[in-house]
Amino acid sequence: MTSLDKENKRSLIVVTLSLISVIGINITIKTNDKTIFGNSLYSLLAFIAIFLVINKSSKIPRTKRKNVISLILGITISICLILGRNTLLFDDTQIFKLKTWLKVLMVTPLWVAIDLMLFSIKIKVNYHNPYILKLKNYFSTKKGLFTLWVLTIICWLPYLVIFFPGIYGYDGPFQVQQFLTHKITTHHPFLHTALLGITVGKLGGDSKWWLGLFIYSCIQLLIFSFSLSYLVNYISKHTKSFCLPIITLLTFLFVPFYPIMAITTTKNVIFSALFIILEIQLLSFYNKISRKQELLFLIVSFLAMAFLKQSLYVYIISVIILAFLLRNNRKKLITLSIISVAFFAVFNGPILSMLNVVNSNSDTFKEALSLPECQISRAVVRHPKVYSAEIDKVKKYLPDYQKYEPLESISDPVKSTFNSKLVKDKPIEFLKLYWQIGKKEPQEYINAFCKLSVRLWDPDMNEDTYLYEPYWETEGLAKLPGQKEGQRVSKIQREIQNFSNNRDYEKIPVLSLLFSAGLPFFIMLIGIASAWQDRDRKNLMLYVMPFIFWIFLLIFSPVILLRYVLPLISMEGLLLMPILNKMFFISYNKKYS
Repeated sequence: MTSLDKENKRSLIVVTLSLISVIGINITIKTNDKTIFGNSLYSLLAFIAIFLVINKSSKIPRTKRKNVISLILGITISICLILGRNTLLFDDTQIFKLKTWLKVLMVTPLWVAIDLMLFSIKIKVNYHNPYILKLKNYFSTKKGLFTLWVLTIICWLPYLVIFFPGIYGYDGPFQVQQFLTHKITTHHPFLHTALLGITVGKLGGDSKWWLGLFIYSCIQLLIFSFSLSYLVNYISKHTKSFCLPIITLLTFLFVPFYPIMAITTTKNVIFSALFIILEIQLLSFYNKISRKQELLFLIVSFLAMAFLKQSLYVYIISVIILAFLLRNNRKKLITLSIISVAFFAVFNGPILSMLNVVNSNSDTFKEALSLPECQISRAVVRHPKVYSAEIDKVKKYLPDYQKYEPLESISDPVKSTFNSKLVKDKPIEFLKLYWQIGKKEPQEYINAFCKLSVRLWDPDMNEDTYLYEPYWETEGLAKLPGQKEGQRVSKIQREIQNFSNNRDYEKIPVLSLLFSAGLPFFIMLIGIASAWQDRDRKNLMLYVMPFIFWIFLLIFSPVILLRYVLPLISMEGLLLMPILNKMFFISYNKKYS
């Protein structure tokens, strides 16, 4: 009888939590119209699904450690979704309102239950089909790597034809102009500026205006496609899931932004390729590494820092953390890292000076302070009467603070005239001003932070309209050197451009998440929590550099565009691998194993 009473109580609690979760979903989806889901039959289906999840999780054997980690993770995910939704709908996180936290509590039970299941569920994988095993094993070989590379190139070539000779966008035209006028600065990576200058600037022009960009596009396409093939090859070697490498490969082949980014003039593509290869090389330190791997690690480390200067800090912090996690090869990792940083320091200092490259530390400093620039500007713009005494001081540092609106999701309007010299001369005075403004309207500092970074931590966040450029570009910004008239736009090219500019990809359920800048964060959260719970150093290592990179984007990025998060989105398959490996156990057919 006691046992029956316990079961009845448990069932009642599960039903109550399931109903609360369904109501929570209804009042937290990205619309103010509660009838879209509330009076729909789909709400009943959602209730049944949620009941099954919570009911299953309530029967899972648990430890205190697992409970605490699942609870923290569930609350974190719920907070991100609610604050993201409020930022989108109201341009206000409403973080100090009670109803915001009630909404968080309403959806938390569902996410805690999902986390418990992810940490506990075991799925049997039957490899009874010899062809499945052969294909998976083939993808993990050198021949398989070459096949993957060729296949990716073949699937991407139509985009090169459609957008021939490439997309002359982002900072590409400015970098080519710097190269041709011999006024190169360190604001953009020198190696990338040189590559663009030699190909687009020198090899193009006159009647063959298309040649330089075509060569650049081919080089970048080869580099990026190889890195993604290398990633699929690595996943195939280490995953227990046959589906993961296949789905990862299909994503690279058919999600349009991968080939489009591969033929676009931006430093982030080659950096993404180097970041992926560097991540895999860092993971190899867990086991014994060869001399060839050591040399490859040195070269890739240097190039990654050279193609994105900020990655120097990501690299150093990651190596320090990895050194603590490693049991073997710790000294080797530290030694090789010091050598690569030293090479980069020499290259970035004396060598670039010899080449007359102008140091642009001022621009870097302005960009690094994007967040406080936007926070101060938002507070003063939204509450001018409150800050009447501080406005004159604010103007000294931010002459264009009023330009914060309407472009609230990018720091450029206020950043471009930011008085970085005054901040360097009087840093204490600036900090005092920052504190004085923040303590009067602290919610505006939080709102400005969320407005600038929401794409990074809310996976189902729609494209924010408060920008003057699309999430991923499909159109050139300028004519090529020697190009006399604009290129004709084909019908299929126009369709792809509309798909990007109109954000049609956001209307596709599930698949739209492949475009999300926030999904990698959620995957990393779950993966880190899972590895932490199991005290698994090897799996924890996998998340170190991607997560440090994400933190740098969160704090220092002037805007969140796809090109900035391209390394993380490209690595989603790798980030998922430890989570799935924990869930799966393999059953082989002895005849084929």
